[in-house]
Amino acid sequence: MPAASPELQRLKKATDLHGVAALLNVKPSRLSYALYYMPPATKYRSFTVPKKRGGTRTISAPHGGLKYIQKQLATLLLSIEKELEGDRRKNSILAHGFKKELSIITNAIRHRNKRWVFNIDLRDFFPSINFGRVRGFFIANNQFALTPKTSTILAQLACHDNVLPQGSPCSPPISNLIARSLDYRLNRLARECNCTYTRYADDITFSTNEPEFPERIAVLAGPHAWQPSEELASRIVSSGFEINPDKTRMQYRDSRQDTTGLIVNRHLNVPVEYWKQTRAMCHRLFVDGQAYRVFDGEKEPISLDSLRGRLNFIYYIRSLTLGKANLEKPKGIPGYRKIFARFLNYNAFWSIEKPVIVCEGKTDGIYLRSAIRSLHAKFPDFFETVDGKVKIRPTFFKYTTNTREVQDLSGGNGQLKNLVAQYAHRTKGFKGTPKAPVIIVTDCDKGAVHLFEEVSKILGRTVAGADPFYYLHTNLYVVPIPKLGLPETAIEDLFDKTLLDTKIDGKTFDKTNHEKDGAKFYSKFTFATKVIAASKVPVDYSGFEPLLQAMLDVEADFAARLATVPPTVLPAH
Repeated sequence: MPAASPELQRLKKATDLHGVAALLNVKPSRLSYALYYMPPATKYRSFTVPKKRGGTRTISAPHGGLKYIQKQLATLLLSIEKELEGDRRKNSILAHGFKKELSIITNAIRHRNKRWVFNIDLRDFFPSINFGRVRGFFIANNQFALTPKTSTILAQLACHDNVLPQGSPCSPPISNLIARSLDYRLNRLARECNCTYTRYADDITFSTNEPEFPERIAVLAGPHAWQPSEELASRIVSSGFEINPDKTRMQYRDSRQDTTGLIVNRHLNVPVEYWKQTRAMCHRLFVDGQAYRVFDGEKEPISLDSLRGRLNFIYYIRSLTLGKANLEKPKGIPGYRKIFARFLNYNAFWSIEKPVIVCEGKTDGIYLRSAIRSLHAKFPDFFETVDGKVKIRPTFFKYTTNTREVQDLSGGNGQLKNLVAQYAHRTKGFKGTPKAPVIIVTDCDKGAVHLFEEVSKILGRTVAGADPFYYLHTNLYVVPIPKLGLPETAIEDLFDKTLLDTKIDGKTFDKTNHEKDGAKFYSKFTFATKVIAASKVPVDYSGFEPLLQAMLDVEADFAARLATVPPTVLPAH
C-alpha cells in the first residue's frame, strides 16, 4: 500500500451518517431517507436478461436517488482501489474488471500466445457476497479498518436482499476489494507454478508455456477433461467463493484459445462467430431496415447503439492486430471496416428522423448553434420540446476518430466534396427512404471550388453558390453561406466586423486559419470558444438569418418531395 492514501484517510474519518453523507456529497437527510425511509419496493427495479450461454441473469437496478448515492460511493471506492494498487503497471494488476484503463482486452492480452490456457468461473459471484461479508470486510480489513457504524452504513447502501445486487454501481468495486485476498492467493500459486494469473469479475484465467500444465492448478480427469486441483479449489473456498464446474475448460495451443470472449492464440481477435453474427445483423439492418439476432428461434431486436458498440469493438480489436496503417491502403481494406463504414453512413445519413447538418468543422457548428439559440423568437421551428426541455431539433454531424478512420470524414471542404461525390454509393442498397434531409453547409470561397464543381456535375449546370440551397438527390442538400454581395464569403463573414476585430491578449483573429505566428494571431477555434460561445454580451446574429431560413426552406422542400413523389423514385445520382 502506498505511504499516503488520501481518499482512504477521508473515508476513515467519516465515523457516522453525517460524515459519510459529507464524503458522498449528499445531504444527511437524503442519505438517511435512502437507507431507512425509502419503501423497499421502490429502491430497486428487477428484471432478467438472457445470458450468452443460456439461462437468465437477474438485474436489480437502483432507483434514481439511490443510484446517485451509490455512484458517489463507487467513485470513492474505485479511487481508493487505485491508491491501493499504487504505481503497479497494467501487466502486473490482477483484477481487470470494472476499472478505468482496464478491460477484457488488457485481461486477455496477458494470456496471448501461450501453450496452455485454463479458465474457471466463480459461481454466483455478486450474490455470494452478502451484507455481513461487506460489513465485516470494511471493519476487519487492515487497510480499511472502518468503524462498525460506518461499515454498517456502507453495507446498507451497497446491499439489496442481503447481497450485492447486479445492477448497482457500487457492486463492482466492492466485489473487487473483497476478492483482493483471492487474487493474492491465486497469483502466489500461479507464480510458484510459472503461470500467469488474471481475474475479470467471476472469470479466472491461468496460462503458461510450460511443457506440462501444473498439477497444482489443474489435473486431467479424463480425455481432455480437466478439473481444478484440490489446492486451487481450497484456496478459492477459503476466500469465500465457489467454482462453477460447468464452466471449467482447458485450451491448447493447437486449438482455439479464448479468454473473456477474445481469441488469444497468436494475435488478439474476436471470435469468428461474433463477427459473423454482427455482420448478419448489419445485413438485416441495411436490407430490412431492422437489426436483430435469432435467440431460441425468436427474433430479438438489436438497437443501433448496441450494433454500433459491437462494430466499434470488432474494429478496435482487429486494428490492434492488423495495425491501422494497413487500413489506409484501398486494396487492403478488410471486410469488417467496410461493414463498419456502411453502418456509420446508414446511422448518420439514412436512419434519421431529424435534419442532419454537416459543417466544415467544429467551429461552424458552434456558430450555428449559438445563432439558432439567439434567434429563437424568429426561428421557433428549429426547436422541439423533449421531456419538458426545449432543445435544438436538427442534429449536427460530429467528427470523431471513427468518422476520420472509417468514414473518411474529418472536416474541410475537400472531404465535403468527397461526401457529395460518394453519397449515392455510400447509401446504395439501404432499405426505404430517409425521413429528413442531410444539409451540407459550406463557405463560398476558393476552398469550395471543387465542391461546387461536383455539385455542378450532379445537377448538369454550372453553380457557384449563388442560390440559397441546392437539392442534389435522395435526401442530400448543399446550403452555401450567403454571398452578401462579396466575391467570396466564409461563415465568419456573417458576424459584425467589430466582433471579428476582437483582440485576445493582443492577438488578431485569423479567419483563414493559415497564419502560423501564434504570437500575433488566434485561430477559428479560439474565436468560436472564447469570443462567441463565452461572450458575456449579446452577439449580433442577424447576418445568419438568410442562412437559417435557407436551412428551414430545405426542410420544407424535402417534405414536399416526400409528399408528392413515391419514396422509391426520389432522384438518385
